Amino acid sequence: MSFNLWGLLFPLLFAAGLYALVRAIGSLLRLTGTAIVARVPARSGERLQVPAGRYDLCVEGRSFSLDFLGVDYALHEAGGEPVRIHRKYLSRTKVSGFGSTRISTGWFELSRDSELSLSVQGLSAQAQQRCWIVVWRPIGAGIAIRVVALVLGGFAVIGGLVGSVHAWLLP
Repeated sequence: MSFNLWGLLFPLLFAAGLYALVRAIGSLLRLTGTAIVARVPARSGERLQVPAGRYDLCVEGRSFSLDFLGVDYALHEAGGEPVRIHRKYLSRTKVSGFGSTRISTGWFELSRDSELSLSVQGLSAQAQQRCWIVVWRPIGAGIAIRVVALVLGGFAVIGGLVGSVHAWLLP
C-alpha cells in the first residue's frame, strides 16, 4: 500500500474506534441504569414490588466502607415465607461510582409477582441511612460484551492515532 492510502486508513481507524468507544460507554450506562427493578434503604420492614422472574440482589453503599461487614439480610414474601437467596461467590457484578459501590451478592427467582419485605440485622443506624438494597435484572453477560467493545475501541483509537502520526509526520 502506498503512503497516501495508509494516511487515509489510520485516521478512519481512529474515528471508528472513537465512535465505538462513545457507543459502548452510552450502552453500558443505559444497561446499568435500566436494570434496576427496586431500590430501598437497607433497613428492616422496607417493601419491594417485584415482578416474576430471576433477579440479582445487590448491596449498595459507600466505596471502601465496612458497613456491610457481618450484616445478615433476607427477603420474605407477603405470607411470611422466606425467599431463597442463592449466594454468589465467583461471578459477582460490581458497579462503582465516585462515592458509592453496588455489589451483587446473590440471586433469587420468583414464580409470580410479589411484594417482598426486607429484614436486616447487624447494620448500624448510621449505615442504614446511607446504604441500599437493590434488586436488578442479571446483567453480567451484557457488561462483559460492553467491556470487550471498550477494549477493542480503545485499541482502535490508539492504533489509529499512532498510525496516523507515523503515516503523516514521520518519513
